[in-house]
Amino acid sequence: MKVTFLHNGYESLGVEALSAALKKTGIETSLVIDPCLFDESGFWRLKGPARFFDLKNETMVRLKAEKPDLLCFSVFTDNYRWALGWAEAAKKELGVPIAFGGIHPTSVPEKVIAQSCVDHICVGEGDRALPALALALDAKDPAPIANIWSKRDGTLIKGEIATPLDLDTLEFADKDIFYSRYPFFRGGYLISASRGCPFACAYCANNIYARLYGGRKYARSRSPGHVLRELSLAKERWRPEFVHFSDEVFNRDTAWLEAFLPRYKRETGLPFSCFIYPDLLNAKTARLLKESGCFKVQLGVQTFDGGRRLETLKRPSSNTKIAEALDLLKRERVYTVCDSILGLPGDTKKDLLNLADFYAEHTPDQNEVFFLKYYPGTELTIKAAETGLLNTEELAAIDSGDGPSGIISRPKGTHPELDRFFTLFLILPLLPAVLRKVMIGNASMMKFLPGNILLRILTRLLKRPAYDFNTGQFSRRYRYFMKLKFKSLWQKLFSPAL
Repeated sequence: MKVTFLHNGYESLGVEALSAALKKTGIETSLVIDPCLFDESGFWRLKGPARFFDLKNETMVRLKAEKPDLLCFSVFTDNYRWALGWAEAAKKELGVPIAFGGIHPTSVPEKVIAQSCVDHICVGEGDRALPALALALDAKDPAPIANIWSKRDGTLIKGEIATPLDLDTLEFADKDIFYSRYPFFRGGYLISASRGCPFACAYCANNIYARLYGGRKYARSRSPGHVLRELSLAKERWRPEFVHFSDEVFNRDTAWLEAFLPRYKRETGLPFSCFIYPDLLNAKTARLLKESGCFKVQLGVQTFDGGRRLETLKRPSSNTKIAEALDLLKRERVYTVCDSILGLPGDTKKDLLNLADFYAEHTPDQNEVFFLKYYPGTELTIKAAETGLLNTEELAAIDSGDGPSGIISRPKGTHPELDRFFTLFLILPLLPAVLRKVMIGNASMMKFLPGNILLRILTRLLKRPAYDFNTGQFSRRYRYFMKLKFKSLWQKLFSPAL
């Protein structure tokens, strides 16, 4: 039995976890990357360069060479149309069973399993479910499997939702599946010390998981020792330059953090980055993060209106605490990134100017700015439908992955002025304090701010820390596959005719 993953460009802890679980069961795994150059699901799309650097034919050749018995996709809403396109093509070319897992199938399972090219879906965690499915297919066993929905002979078989697993019982991520074939993924080590989030913000995937698992605890942490053992093995085998913790909230548990970080400093000793919740940060933990090697943190602000942050986004965070966190991190000289969302229901120009004023006074090193995007099944989407902000056609588009093409592209129907605020928030950290105030206070200057997507990307590159996980993998991936494309073109042009 051989399971192959087809993935779209980025390293995935989910794929690595599933591959590790499959290998432990004795199942062979492999990975094929569709680079999606200039055509990235949920991020950016440039039609001309995307057509020129298209590598779908080469990707299909590699996929056929794998000869999988089961083809799997890790699917989120932004890459759902991409996954369906590949599933249809693979079904035609390879004729193998196809399984979708991830947040999108978990959010709208009935609609995903109804697709003719999808044979199985995983709802919730797949660490034990996918190996069980692979073994069942190999043995032609029709019994239901926990967390798996399957179509068999025209019948839909639904497995029950299993209790979330103890993370210390799971295998370490299988980095080899990415690193061995695509060495450009090496450099920084991607890891998570937990799953889930103690919060369930209305716009987030954890809003879905919180309702899926109900009273069963989905937000869990690995023990410090379990995380450190993985990192010790990683240092020995892969020699990473730094570590990136992808936990939703790395500082979710102060006691855990205070037990982990001193050991991390002694036993791992590599620079690291993480995501934090500003209201849970204090002077002690900020200092401990810095002393243990933390060089970058990212935190959510989203909107300046605290009432809207709580009522609309269900995010219990205060401006005072956010300001304190930014000031603490600046004092400790930790590179800080803030997330903001434009286009929230009820947002006004005054709200955006207030947020700009806030950033002018409490300035992060970088702003990550996104346009609001509704995702299927979240509380935010449900409420928007109930209040008439979304109609039936728009809801159907969201469920089918046909919504706005990316979270950095302004959705249709939103005011063009949001483009200028997008750019303003991006460039504020690059400006001296006096110029920040002048820019915000002078409406005529705002009119000259461009909304060009390339400028948005450029501002992210101008000022960044020495280590940057996403930017590093992004640039190395583009260099690797663009070189591959030029090599392919060269061979077509100058190889001797057969």
